[in-house]
Amino acid sequence: MKKPIIIMLIITLGFMLTGCNFIEKQIKEQKAEGFIKEYYQAIIDEDYEKAFEQLDLHDYDSKNEDVKLIEGTTLSDEEAKKFYLKKIEVLKEKNYKLKGFEIVEVEYEDGHSFWHHIKLEVEQNGDIYERNETASLYAYGGKLLISGDDPYIKYRDGKMNFDIKKEIEKDGI
Repeated sequence: MKKPIIIMLIITLGFMLTGCNFIEKQIKEQKAEGFIKEYYQAIIDEDYEKAFEQLDLHDYDSKNEDVKLIEGTTLSDEEAKKFYLKKIEVLKEKNYKLKGFEIVEVEYEDGHSFWHHIKLEVEQNGDIYERNETASLYAYGGKLLISGDDPYIKYRDGKMNFDIKKEIEKDGI
C-alpha cells in the first residue's frame, strides 16, 4: 500500500520539477524576445534612442576584436548615447535601412544558455539584402547582445569606444 503512494509522489515531484524548468525557460525566452522585438522595431522606426536602451554596452578593441563584456563600457551614459548616435550617422550616410526582421529559431547550448536566430531584410542604396544575426540577453547586464554577418552591425550594436573613421576604412564601407 505504501509503495504505490511513494511511487506516485516521486512521479508527481518529477513532473513538477520538469514543469517549473519549462516555465522558467519560457519566461526567459519571452523576456529576450521582448528586447529583440523592441530593438529591431526601433531600428526600423528610426527610434535610435529606444534601440540604444535595449543594448548591452561594452568597449571594443578592434585590433584584437576583443569584447570586454564584464567590464561594460568606460563611457558615461551620456557619452555612450552620443557615441551610439554617431555610429547611427554612418548608417544614414551609407543609405542603410533595416526593413524587416523575423525570429526564426531559439537555440540552446547547455539547457539554460540560449540565443535567438534572426533573419533581417536590409536595404542599402535601393538594393535588398538578407542578413543573419543572433541575439541573446547578456547574463551580467540583462540587455541585448547581437552578432551576425551584416557588415554594418557594429554601427548599430552595443560596441563602444572605438575609432569610427578607422573602422569604416578597415571595413571598406
